[in-house]
Amino acid sequence: MRIVCIDTEAQYREIVERDVVAPLRAAGHEFAWIEGGRFDRPDDAIAAARGFDALYVIGDQGPLPAGLLEQNPSLKLVSFVGTGARRFVDMAEAERAGVAVTNVPDFASQSVAEHAIALMFAVARRIVEGDGIVRSGGWAKHQGAKLAGERIGVIGAGAIGGRVIRLAKGLGMEPVYWSRTVDPERSAELGAEQVSLEELVATSRVVSVHLTHSPETDKLVSRDLLERLRADAIFVNTARAEVVDGEALDELLAAGRMFGAGIDVFTEEPPAVDGLPSISSNAVLTPHIGFHTNEADEVFRLAAENILAFAAGRPTNVIH
Repeated sequence: MRIVCIDTEAQYREIVERDVVAPLRAAGHEFAWIEGGRFDRPDDAIAAARGFDALYVIGDQGPLPAGLLEQNPSLKLVSFVGTGARRFVDMAEAERAGVAVTNVPDFASQSVAEHAIALMFAVARRIVEGDGIVRSGGWAKHQGAKLAGERIGVIGAGAIGGRVIRLAKGLGMEPVYWSRTVDPERSAELGAEQVSLEELVATSRVVSVHLTHSPETDKLVSRDLLERLRADAIFVNTARAEVVDGEALDELLAAGRMFGAGIDVFTEEPPAVDGLPSISSNAVLTPHIGFHTNEADEVFRLAAENILAFAAGRPTNVIH
């Protein structure tokens, strides 16, 4: 197969060369980097994919341009690095073009769960504020929040949410969760009570979001729900920005209607600096790095294995 990766962030190049390009070429496949064929220049990207059998998509540039799949009849496969392929690949176009789409499920659950907990503590103990005080030569004391004994509400109890629940229990917190499906066996497995969204938001000291984005979850955490947050609540989102009414969240933060927030995902990445929550609102922001650990970097290799399996006639992790 002839495989192409249309540009990407420089930070990933070494990993991809080692864990993707080398094994694919060793198996007799071609791999090409097309620099400059950015997804925000649709004509260039469509032309860059011409003549290739598969796209290796890291997803740091945004969605594939409309028409890229249909205008490149040689394409048979999109191998997406990660879980959120539906955010970057138009599944209806893939179906029309007869292109298979694969992803890497559950590749960084522990890494993302740990990042959610890290953000929770960074907000609770006002770590960024304290760091700034010391670096500026100050020594002012500020009061943080103790979380042991507090309730944490986890929205979405899949692989990541389940790990957050287990980590929180180890910290002495009381976890509850909400899921779109009622599953008593899952509740028993997690040792946590399933409650309504309204109850979860209104009663939890910490609310942590762990949902994929879909039409059903778009702005599921609505303004109405956010306005039910406790005045001392900590809100954490390491899932997808689109699941939350971001405008409402920013307004509540700016108004001091909650203790603070830890945010790793944004509707626009990177976000416009003038649109970020105020530092005074105790918002800790990270550049979508919840998944990005040494262990989780295996996702690049696993996406390559999806290509190898497809080429061998044994497709794996096909989501469309």
